[in-house]
This record gives sequence, C-alpha cells and structure tokens, in this order.
Amino acid sequence: MRAELEILLRLQEIDQEIKKLESDKAQAPARLNVLKNNLASKDVDLQQITGRLSEIKKRRVDIEDELEIENIRLGKSQQKLTSIKTNREYQALLKEIEEIKKANKSREDEIVAVMEEADAIENDIKSKQAEIDSLQKEIDIEETHLARMEEELNSGLSALAGQRQAIAKDARQDLLSRYQFLRDKRGGIAIVSVTNAVCNGCNMNIPPQLFNELLRDEKVHYCPICQRLIYTEKNTENNGEGAC
Repeated sequence: MRAELEILLRLQEIDQEIKKLESDKAQAPARLNVLKNNLASKDVDLQQITGRLSEIKKRRVDIEDELEIENIRLGKSQQKLTSIKTNREYQALLKEIEEIKKANKSREDEIVAVMEEADAIENDIKSKQAEIDSLQKEIDIEETHLARMEEELNSGLSALAGQRQAIAKDARQDLLSRYQFLRDKRGGIAIVSVTNAVCNGCNMNIPPQLFNELLRDEKVHYCPICQRLIYTEKNTENNGEGAC
C-alpha cells in the first residue's frame, strides 16, 4: 500500500475511535435521564396525593364544625320540648330533632370514611416517599458514575485528538481534504480495501483494468461507484485476479 494511504488509513482508525467515544459520551446520560424523568413523575404523583390529603383533612374539619353546630342546635331543640304547648308544635319539633339526628349520623359516618381514606393516603405517601428517596440515591450514584465516565471519555478524546493532529501533519493535503470530505459523506469510512476486485465500501465490482492498476500500486485510486479511496493487500488471492 502506498505510504499516503497508510497515513489516511491510520487517520481513519483514529477517527473511528473518536466517533465511538463521542457516541458513548452522547449516550452516557441516557440512563440518568430515565431515572430523573421517573423521579419527576413520582414527585408529581406525590404532590397530587398530598394535595388530596389536604383536601380530606379540610373536609373533616368542616364536617366536625357542622356536627358541633348541629349538636348544639339539637340540644336546644330537645330543651324546647318541655315548653311546647300544642301537640302540633310538639310533633313538628320531634320531626326536626329526628332530621338533625339523621343528618348528624351521616356526618359521623362521613368523618369515619374521611379518616380511613386519610390513613390510606398517609400510608401511600410514606410508600411513595420511600420510592423517591431510593430513586434519588440511585440518581446520586449514577451521577457520580457518569462524571467519572465522562472524565475518562474526555481524556481518551483528548489523547486521540493529539494523535490525529500528529498524523494529519504527515498527510498530503489534497488527499487529506478528499479523505475528510468522503468521511463526512460516507458514514465515516473514506478509505476501504478491495478484495477479488470487489470494493468493500459499496460491495460493487471495480473494472478489471482499474484492479490491475490497483495491484501495481503506482498511484492513488478511487472506487468508480462510491468514490472512496481504495487499496488492495498484495496476496496470493488478489494476484491471481490481476490478469483479467
């Protein structure tokens, strides 16, 4: 292989390593983001449940106030029974007393139901708070791990960037420009080998004459199909194809 291509091939290897590290760096926060989104969702759930608990507690206070007022009213109505003169007024007051008792019984039942719901919600809050605390610990661990990983990736990228710069200085500038153009247009692969007259970049056959010239290794060649820089390893298999 010509020396110019050896330089570019090494450059391509480094660029591939850089691409992988950059991909790893971009994907590294994925799990942390999932955990944070999960935490945010649980926080919203907790806020809603806590809000419901506040509503229930307020409702209990309101009912207890109503019950206290109605019990006072009941006591006064019961006291009035002794001073009623007519049977009609007596029966009307008895009906009123019965209605107050019935309403108060409903209030008492609602207070019990509200208390039971409040207990259930408080237990749910404790459970969800425990989940949030556990998830936050997991996030803290993941953030520490991510910071360490990013530090290692940045160190690796810095080292590769230095190697790339040193190698690029020795590259022929016209070929370097062509390589970088092809790298950006061909998914990071700008230089490929040819095996049995087949380009390993596009998997298409190259013309026999071009393959023979490639074997002689007298100048730089490009695949006529994908335009990548091409080379061939001189081995027995390829030499057998060279006379086509």
